[in-house]
Amino acid sequence: MRQPDPPRPRKRPKQGRSQLLVQSIQQACLNILEQEGPDRLSTQRIADVAGVNIASLYQYFPNKEAILTEVFEEQIQQLTELASSRFAQIDRLSRESLEETLAAIVDMEIEQRLSLHRMDPAFYRAYQHSFDVHRRVSELTVAMDNPAWETWFPRFLSYHAGQLRSNDLQALGQVARLAFMGTIIQAEAEDPGLLSQESFREELLKLLLSYLRA
Repeated sequence: MRQPDPPRPRKRPKQGRSQLLVQSIQQACLNILEQEGPDRLSTQRIADVAGVNIASLYQYFPNKEAILTEVFEEQIQQLTELASSRFAQIDRLSRESLEETLAAIVDMEIEQRLSLHRMDPAFYRAYQHSFDVHRRVSELTVAMDNPAWETWFPRFLSYHAGQLRSNDLQALGQVARLAFMGTIIQAEAEDPGLLSQESFREELLKLLLSYLRA
């Protein structure tokens, strides 16, 4: 069964003045989420904080969820750009330490998801399939002529082949990646609070190291 897409704006602003209007609406939405919480979010409250007429808001957005969609998309764009710069650091680290590299990957993946979840947990859970930050990061990484995650991970493992329990790096890497992502996705679905616990990150790192090492 196809999952529903998040609500979208009625139309896109074309002129400078209307672009500023939409930006002020989106910024107001973000400010309310950060300062008052998602329970206080409504189209009227957004219009009040943005200092715009509610009718002007409805010209571009049918409901608050459509505004949230745009705010989430902007946040994902920022997270994607940040991850791209962090990838260069992780890639350098990958040649030096198996454990530290895995820890950095765990931290980055969890922090990205937490950043979105904290904005509006209910909205994020409802449309999580549309806000796949891991996929967006992978797409940008490839677009910048860097190796895809599936290609990079076995190469990373090859730098530490002497520590690994198998020389089949493709199989080893694939199972490790699936276990890693599967654990995070399942935790996010069942108990998102786990992602903010340091003990969860530590146990996930232990799981990966125990599987990979001889």
